[in-house]
Amino acid sequence: MKSSRLIKLFALLTVLMLVAAACGGGGSETGDTGDKRTNEDVTVSDELNPGGTLRIAGVSDVDYMDPASQYYTVSFFLSRGVFRTLVTYPGNVTDLAAQNELVPDLAESTGQSNEDFTEWSYTIKDGVTYGLKLGGEEVAGVTGEEIVCDDFVYAFERIFTASVGAGYPFYYDIIEGAKEFQAGDADSISGITCDGDKSITFSLSEPAGDWDFRMAMPAASPVPRAAAEKYDKKEDSDYDRHVVATGPYYIAEWTPGEQITLERNEYWDAETDEARLAYPDTVDWKLGFDNDVGVQKIQDNEYDLGLDVSPQGPALEEWVTTPELNERLLQEPSGCTRYLFLNTTIEPFDNQAVREAVNLAIDRENIKRVFGGPTTGPIATSIVPPGIDGHLPSEEFNPFETENMAGDMETAKQMFQEAIGAETWDEPIKLIGASDPPHDRIFESVRSDLEELGFTNIQGKTPKFPNQYTQFYSVPSSETAVGSSAGWCKDYQSAFTFLDPLFHGDNILESGNQNYAELNDPEMNRLIDEAAASPLGEEQTAAWEAANRYATETGVWIPWSWDNDLIAYSSENITNVYYFGFHSQVDWVNIAINSEQ
Repeated sequence: MKSSRLIKLFALLTVLMLVAAACGGGGSETGDTGDKRTNEDVTVSDELNPGGTLRIAGVSDVDYMDPASQYYTVSFFLSRGVFRTLVTYPGNVTDLAAQNELVPDLAESTGQSNEDFTEWSYTIKDGVTYGLKLGGEEVAGVTGEEIVCDDFVYAFERIFTASVGAGYPFYYDIIEGAKEFQAGDADSISGITCDGDKSITFSLSEPAGDWDFRMAMPAASPVPRAAAEKYDKKEDSDYDRHVVATGPYYIAEWTPGEQITLERNEYWDAETDEARLAYPDTVDWKLGFDNDVGVQKIQDNEYDLGLDVSPQGPALEEWVTTPELNERLLQEPSGCTRYLFLNTTIEPFDNQAVREAVNLAIDRENIKRVFGGPTTGPIATSIVPPGIDGHLPSEEFNPFETENMAGDMETAKQMFQEAIGAETWDEPIKLIGASDPPHDRIFESVRSDLEELGFTNIQGKTPKFPNQYTQFYSVPSSETAVGSSAGWCKDYQSAFTFLDPLFHGDNILESGNQNYAELNDPEMNRLIDEAAASPLGEEQTAAWEAANRYATETGVWIPWSWDNDLIAYSSENITNVYYFGFHSQVDWVNIAINSEQ
């Protein structure tokens, strides 16, 4: 639970995608013009006509087809329709908070836990079966057979099998015996037990009130030993090319970097699936588009939906200000926060009063302006972004509030000088940004503010994005004092995926470190641990809010953006289009194709 070995992969890939998609990516300063279309403007129906082809234009391929290895938003998007889990996020729900209320998927109900959340049990539905493998072939002894407990046992064994290369085993290594199995000291994971074919229990070494959320991630999908074991015994498993569907679609074709085709899975029973209406018969997903070309194809109604394709610069201005296009542009919170960080192990940032002064001095309004303006999302005032349990709206909590969030240099200087006992700090500090627009301009804005505050010896570096992460931020020995180009996105709808990897002292690592500020505060650690062990609902929400407040007040972050996702689509061809928070896109399994297409 306290390991973040690979959590950065998803966050970094998502940040890369966000940088490409944000209208400030090329230095544009588009304002917030036109009416903002959100899920509140969408009406959904569960009585639309099935059939047709959903046409998707995308830039990026999936990282993997194997659900154990998937850790990219594009892959999570695909898995929604191809793989099922014990529990999942509801379908045809537009309210973002209600989207977080998990529903049964392959299980008869959401997880049943003991009082301290160290034991979770599920009963698998009768009549749920495997479908076709990638390419459309049947698998003997698997296709058409019911999903049973051992399929989940094997799925979790794969998460801790080196040949598979699982994306996020740290969410599951609190299962008793998982670490022993991973180390080769046990033949099975003792904390996963079956009672017959349809009952499964997970025994945990630490409380996890959010266990159901972890069970809704792709890696928790069942995998039949008979289909995967022979591939997993290789040095590098190639089950990636042989995955078996459990959802309403199977992967008919995958030409990496070029094409993904999904077809209806005839073995899927809609009566067992309350989350996916699965209206289209086929999904035709073309890859490798240049972003601007993909946007134009959607604008011309040649494609129905853009995936990691969105209007930028002048195109965004056109989409926002042209009514008929603006009606086809969804804008919702992405679950991502951009921020500056201050390293608590380097003077003078080991002094909280200094960190508070820097928080007041930084002109967040200017950073947001050079990033792309209000269309890219609001200025952040705390750690946890909108849509995530534990979020605190700016009007309710803003400990470093200044006019327009443009900074208060006069007050900041007074605090700074009192804290250091001098007018200036003349020792060298290392400021690391990135050279790519708009990060270069963000770097200059931050440097200017720090110099005005009183730092006279700033040693700045701007490596090419994303080398600021790999060479500096995640390597404590780099002695990065201030980072100006950091960002993080949720893995699931809980503040745990922000506060544990980024603020818990147990997660400071010599390499691959995500706690860039190297904060090891006993009170912060306690608040995180208590929130993680709380039951879902009001109690856990309050606990995460308290942890969010404390984390923000430490001053180790200067959050400056809660990003919006901007999603362009063709309203002429498709209906039932709404934003889906888990994979930060539309919920494509509930889109319907217009009959005239």
